[in-house]
Amino acid sequence: MAFSRTLSLSLHLSISLSLSLPAFAQPEYDYVDDIAPILEEYCVKCHGPEKQKSAFRLDSYEALLQAGESEEDPIEAHYPMDSPLMEYLLLPKSDDYAMPPEDEDSPSGDEILKIAHWIYQGAKSKTDLRAKLPIDELLGEAGFAALERLREKGAIIHKLSETNASLFADLQSLSHSLGSSDIEDLLALAPFIKDLKMTHLPDSAGKLEWIRNFEQLTHLNLSFSKIGDGIADSLNQLSSLEYLNLFGTQITDAEFQKLEVPLEGNLHLGQTRVNGRTLINAQAKESNRTIHGNPNLNATLDITENARSNSSQFNPIPNIEPGIQVSDSGIKHSFLVCGKFTGIFDEDGKVSWLGPRGARDGMVLENGNVLLSVKNEAREYKKNSHQIIWTYTLDQRNKELGTVFRLPNGNTLVVERGILPRLLEIDPQGNVAIEVPLQPETDNGHMQTRMARKLPNGNYLVPHLLAFKVKEYTPSGKVVNIISTDLPELGGLEAENWPFTAIRLPNGNTVVNLTHGNKTVEFAPDGSVAWICDNSHADGRFKDPCGGQRLPNGNTVIGSYGQTDPKMTKIFEVNRDKEVVWEFFHPEVKAHEIHIITTNGKPVKPVYR
Repeated sequence: MAFSRTLSLSLHLSISLSLSLPAFAQPEYDYVDDIAPILEEYCVKCHGPEKQKSAFRLDSYEALLQAGESEEDPIEAHYPMDSPLMEYLLLPKSDDYAMPPEDEDSPSGDEILKIAHWIYQGAKSKTDLRAKLPIDELLGEAGFAALERLREKGAIIHKLSETNASLFADLQSLSHSLGSSDIEDLLALAPFIKDLKMTHLPDSAGKLEWIRNFEQLTHLNLSFSKIGDGIADSLNQLSSLEYLNLFGTQITDAEFQKLEVPLEGNLHLGQTRVNGRTLINAQAKESNRTIHGNPNLNATLDITENARSNSSQFNPIPNIEPGIQVSDSGIKHSFLVCGKFTGIFDEDGKVSWLGPRGARDGMVLENGNVLLSVKNEAREYKKNSHQIIWTYTLDQRNKELGTVFRLPNGNTLVVERGILPRLLEIDPQGNVAIEVPLQPETDNGHMQTRMARKLPNGNYLVPHLLAFKVKEYTPSGKVVNIISTDLPELGGLEAENWPFTAIRLPNGNTVVNLTHGNKTVEFAPDGSVAWICDNSHADGRFKDPCGGQRLPNGNTVIGSYGQTDPKMTKIFEVNRDKEVVWEFFHPEVKAHEIHIITTNGKPVKPVYR
């Protein structure tokens, strides 16, 4: 039945388009008015911002014209029967490439014919054609004359892009002298302005009643203006705002309570008369908009790091104090440390690469690139640079991205924590190749898991902190083995032996760092204790041990993440006799995870971590 319907429609379509158009005149169809609503109803669910089957999007005119995985242009203007989009729409429902698929509603025959006629007419979008007009044609004679007058006084006004009909306007240079004629010229451009920068306005600007005419505004910057109470009513008319900067203005608590915009997005209120506690309380209650107060040191450092991460050039490393390595036997390591301070130290204790703060997990790859879990992304940095060449971003449903580990097959192992705790293998293209649901036994996202690793048998080893268990999962999500860390001989539940790092050794034993329990334990395959090292052996060096690594010689490297005293050991190494044979000191380091790269000039292989 599906095939006959499709065949009939295809024949109808061919006949309709082959006959002379004057006798069968069709209305002139446009993308925005006629085609977009059809695609939105039937197609965008699988080909939109949330999901892109075959790397193909249908949620905008520009995206509709771009090739997906097939590398074929989906539309051949004027030739509907040569357009792949039409081919997919006309396939029988039983075909794997049918669009929409068999279990989804499909456009009616009339709707498909409408798309075909639109393609036949040239697949046009009046909005797109208008957006490509030069700015003088876009604004018209009167509008362009108003723009020219403002430019002569120093205003910077231009299109957001060559293919965008919206304007950016920067009036900083005439804010102090903004007169009624300037406002009149600005209002002539109001239907086109999306981004308006107008800082340092004088107190004579008053309640800005004229600003309510800028209904298209998404970004408005009024920072350092002498405006205050009375402006909320005008600003609240700007329902499209996504960014509002009132930094350094005179707005008070009372006026802030009236301010409804932006409905979603960013609101900047630092250095105003709004009480800091009011801002904190408001931010805690609001989920749709982010309220920014006065910047702090950490926020500034984040901005600096993001700028560095987005640069394709290597930035010089700032002057950072070297670390101190101490070893009676002459051990020297180079290593990556992840945590509040993230970087690579060479064997002389100098920083050879500085990464972003706050990394949770990481490793140095064989080609010298650095793989990190940071700011809820898995990122691969090119060797000796801050150029990011690969990323995977946390699913929006979850809270945190923890584990990151590159596997021999080229996939990257990550773990997401939150309402959907899961372990993933991400392929080099950024797609989910394997998904394993996890059983952390708590809905506390931050405390569900830590350093998961893949085993040679294809299973996964996952420590669950509040469950006091290290679980071995099959790729299907079945738990086939459990190591309990709350054993009576380890102090029971009272010892808070939260498993953080779990490392499976070639002999089948498993090394586990137990954070609040302040100990490292090697468990036999049956779950019994085969070896233990704690503060009674290491003279108090254990303080919330998190990251760790078992070296090929049998020594164990341990990071004391909870050590905040700048003069105390941050990372140390113990041998099988539980003797401390190496330690590392640095005032800024907090070792959330460690990867030893070389020892005394030789690469450390194999890597047990």
